[in-house]
Amino acid sequence: MFFLLEDREKPEPKTAITKTFVLGIISALAAAGLEKLFSLTAPLLEITEYSFASIGVNALIEELVKFLVVFVFISRSRYFDEPVDRMVYMITAALGFAVAENFFFLINASTTEEIIGLSVLRFIGATLMHALASGILGCLWARKKLLFGLIIATVIHMAFNLLVLGFGPEFYPTVFLVLIAFILFYQFDKIKAYYHEKQKRGK
Repeated sequence: MFFLLEDREKPEPKTAITKTFVLGIISALAAAGLEKLFSLTAPLLEITEYSFASIGVNALIEELVKFLVVFVFISRSRYFDEPVDRMVYMITAALGFAVAENFFFLINASTTEEIIGLSVLRFIGATLMHALASGILGCLWARKKLLFGLIIATVIHMAFNLLVLGFGPEFYPTVFLVLIAFILFYQFDKIKAYYHEKQKRGK
């Protein structure tokens, strides 16, 4: 809502936002398939579950598929006409991805305590992480640093998962996400201001 309101001067059509959200859901299915394939081949490469390499590959898969649905299906749209649009659409796709991923986790929960615990971890932590990582990728994409953006998004994703595994889902992962959120909001305003100033000079 924050990014859509900030983009109200040239708002994105609701149909385009809805389409991107649905594509984000579909991208989660694609990521699940690729991660399953990786889990089958990982033992052959002597990569164990929850190892640094395993966390890194899975993070890269998820960040890549979220980006690809926006790049392939949205970026050629006539509405995709401002640098900040990359951030708006990437975040929207990420939220769709997170909805599907959360659903996968919750349907496998067997007890009330497990459902509550997963809800806190997934709906607050992981959902925000997906949105922020994709938002940072969109920001660097707007700055024409796409490959660097993909690397940074993957690192953010990895760092969050490692913090959860090492310290639990509460304090350190939350502080980490708040810091990333401040960076993202700052960069959004900076890109928006630069673009508007450039437009004025062009006139």
